[in-house]
Amino acid sequence: MSKTLAEKLYSIIEEKIVKLEFKPGAFLTESFLEKDLKCGRTPIREAIQRLSREGLVKVLPRKGLLVTEININDQLNLIQVRREIERLMAKLSAKNSSFSQKKKFKEISLSMKSCKKTDNTKFIKLDREMNELLSQSCDNEFVRRSIRIVGGLSRRFWFYRNKGILDDLPTMAKLHSKVCDAISVGNIKLAQQQSDNLMDYIEKFTKDSVQL
Repeated sequence: MSKTLAEKLYSIIEEKIVKLEFKPGAFLTESFLEKDLKCGRTPIREAIQRLSREGLVKVLPRKGLLVTEININDQLNLIQVRREIERLMAKLSAKNSSFSQKKKFKEISLSMKSCKKTDNTKFIKLDREMNELLSQSCDNEFVRRSIRIVGGLSRRFWFYRNKGILDDLPTMAKLHSKVCDAISVGNIKLAQQQSDNLMDYIEKFTKDSVQL
């Protein structure tokens, strides 16, 4: 019960950080989170520990926690790692996913293709569903652990870069959909290529932001 609640709280806090409701550099306390989320201290602490492992917060002993700042160099280094993990996940998912999982990938793809510029909340939800499905279908716990470390930081940067005006959302969504399409038909080579195409776009997007 406690673990399930902690996971729910993690998702809520992570979304607040990713969507910049809790801004980079913000100072938070356990008592504030308890009141804000209307829950007890133990599941909050479990959620905070996971957020800390993923680099979204820094715990200050006996004080509270800081939402980590956004750093371009860190983001580019993160992309190098994420590219390899994402390619491996796409390969394993295309190889190992069940019939029902392949069907779900196709459903996510269709929803991704319908995303418009204003559908940021819809895209974030679909992106999370896709990531969870990739984690399940790749059937490798070590890959799952690795991608968790970089996922939230990547989504937060994308949201921060756009300042809520997501002009490139349809392009980003379509690139995600192509990965899903390749996995849905079990095409390993194409799944890896589409994963690389998505990461190429994300890397360019990140480098371009340096000049803004």
